[in-house]
Amino acid sequence: MDNRFFSLIIIPDSGSEVKTGSFNFKLVLGLAAGLVAVFFVCLFFIVGYHIKLNQENNYKQAVKTNKALLAGIDNSKAAYNKLQERLTKIQYNDTAFRNFNRMTLLDNEMYMAGIGGHNFLNSDYSAFGGTMVDGLEIIDYGITTLEHRTEVLENSFGEIQLAVRQNRDIYNNTPSILPTHSFRFTSYYSWRIHPISKRRHFHAAVDLAGYRGQDIFSTADGIVTDAQWQGPLGRCVKIKHKYGYETLYGHLSKINVKVGDKVKKGDVIGQMGSTGSSTGVHVHYGVILNGKTQNPLDYFR
Repeated sequence: MDNRFFSLIIIPDSGSEVKTGSFNFKLVLGLAAGLVAVFFVCLFFIVGYHIKLNQENNYKQAVKTNKALLAGIDNSKAAYNKLQERLTKIQYNDTAFRNFNRMTLLDNEMYMAGIGGHNFLNSDYSAFGGTMVDGLEIIDYGITTLEHRTEVLENSFGEIQLAVRQNRDIYNNTPSILPTHSFRFTSYYSWRIHPISKRRHFHAAVDLAGYRGQDIFSTADGIVTDAQWQGPLGRCVKIKHKYGYETLYGHLSKINVKVGDKVKKGDVIGQMGSTGSSTGVHVHYGVILNGKTQNPLDYFR
């Protein structure tokens, strides 16, 4: 069958000479095989070209992505450095606040939370290139250090807030202001000759002169324990404060509080007068600590 011949007759419409030809089956198969081979060769080159083109596009995109990632890493490093600087400034402020509140200062190693080396990194960046791996590990390490330093500073600020509240409570309950707006002292915490009895005695308070009806203030937060006539002191107010302090205010013309009242530092508790054993308008102001009289000048000088 392979040796069978096929005839081809071409008859023009014009009726001119008829053309004939013949070819066998092997030739047909050969031409068909050649066409198929050419088709697959062309297909191979076309597919290969598209694969190569796609690979080049992917490579360019990968290079572009890699550059963007490296740029992002650089930006993250810059942001990390800025955060480090800000944390350092916060650390200085933290030290200043601790020093101001007479607290134990933290050393630099405590602020750094004992961080050292990269051995605590949990992320695996082995799938990335060498340069990128170094950058990512630096960022990972930096974030971890920032977390640790921030935690230390947060705890420290919590301690500072507690100390401030305690110090403020101590300040509020410590007699530290004048009991009146007058600065004219007529008698000090010392030995003196009593202006009425003319005998030498110890004056365990200070006297501040002013005008009748001038406001008298509580010099610290506390609770009124006495508000009545007290013999030579005339109308007198006594206030009990925290931390062992007591204050008394004598020779008042008027008392504005009663026993059990809670008063704040600066609250008006009465008016200046000259009641009791007094030769002029003034307030007799005394400070007592744990049962012992104190020099009031030591508290508001």
